[in-house]
Amino acid sequence: MAGVKTEKPHWLDAFSFFGVVDEIPTARRRVGSVAERSGLGGRPLFDFLLAVGEALNNAVGHGAPAGEYDEITVRVGTLEGAVVAEITDKGVGLRASPIRQPEVLAPSGRGMPFMRQLVDDLRYDCHEGGTTVQLLQGIR
Repeated sequence: MAGVKTEKPHWLDAFSFFGVVDEIPTARRRVGSVAERSGLGGRPLFDFLLAVGEALNNAVGHGAPAGEYDEITVRVGTLEGAVVAEITDKGVGLRASPIRQPEVLAPSGRGMPFMRQLVDDLRYDCHEGGTTVQLLQGIR
C-alpha cells in the first residue's frame, strides 16, 4: 500500500478496560489527553477523537462477546509526525474483504468507512485473538 509508514509507534500510554459502554468516554478522554500533549489540536484532534470513539464503540459492541469479562486494550503514541491510537479487542474480527460503503438499507457496516474519512490512515488486523484497529492522524 503506497504511503504506508513502516516504523513502529513510540507508545506514550497503554491501558485496558472492560468491554462495557460506560468505559468508553474515559478511554476516549485518555486518548485525547495524550493526543493533545503530542501536538494534535483543532479540527484534526476533533476528527481523530471521533474516529477513536467509533473504534472503541466497535470494540465494545462487536469485539467483546463476554462484555464485562472481556478486556479492550488501547495504546496511544506518536509515529513520524502523527498521533496513533491502537484498539485491540477479543472479537472474531472483520471479514478480510476491503472496506467499502454498505448497502443503503444495511443495518451496520458504516463504522470503518466513517473512520477512514476522519483520519489520515486506518489499518486493521484480524488475528486469532481478536481485531486490532490502528488510527493515525498527522500533526499539522
